[in-house]
Amino acid sequence: MSQLDQTQSLPLKAIHLPAEPGIWPLPWGYWALLAFVIFALVTVVVGLRMHKQKRRAKLAAIQLLKYESDSLTPSAANEILRQAALSYFPRQDIAKLTGNEWLNFLDSQLAAPRFTTHSELWMNTLYRAEKCEPETQLQLIEDCFYWLHNALPPKRQFKNWNKS
Repeated sequence: MSQLDQTQSLPLKAIHLPAEPGIWPLPWGYWALLAFVIFALVTVVVGLRMHKQKRRAKLAAIQLLKYESDSLTPSAANEILRQAALSYFPRQDIAKLTGNEWLNFLDSQLAAPRFTTHSELWMNTLYRAEKCEPETQLQLIEDCFYWLHNALPPKRQFKNWNKS
């Protein structure tokens, strides 16, 4: 008997291939990637919310300055600055500042001084009943805009400004 006859006489069944592996359950690498993506999304959303919350007082002060810019006096602009500063800095430190101490504080939050260089103008316009010249008024209000844009929220290096 030949070998061919012998294999034909064996009771062999047809070969059936197993089913292809399905997508479920996911391998551990996919689970890890999914967890990382969810963590990254949650981190980004929380970070954006914190950033928005941090800037809320700054944006409100800027909006208030813009809204009332035509009828705003330097004294009113200074009050808006004080309210914005109270939102970011400790109340017990900021509330007691007046005059040159207040102007020094404002300059301490900026890279270059803008308020102490105009301290005489500030002192004359803040405590006088009559209005000042429009150019001076515009310059002082522009200093307030500059401070709000560049000093708030406080930079890490300036947070403890009164701790010397």
